[in-house]
Amino acid sequence: MREGLPGMERLTISLPGSLARDMEKLTKEFRISKSEMARRAFEQFIYQCRRKKLLQAAETMAEEYRSDPELTVLTDLDGEEFK
Repeated sequence: MREGLPGMERLTISLPGSLARDMEKLTKEFRISKSEMARRAFEQFIYQCRRKKLLQAAETMAEEYRSDPELTVLTDLDGEEFK
């Protein structure tokens, strides 16, 4: 049995034929292994999911900030110069 790289876990996936063919073409074009391509795709997907969650949280917080008078009470001072 072949051992993987330290810190890596082996994953077996099934792909539709068309996706597998596209993957094969791209791995040849970019001269990378299927594992490297899958790793990059997973990293990108995870990054996008995390970013989406952060954006949703920021939107929720922004809406709460705009609608809560206690949080916006000092915004009247915005743009004023202090001497």
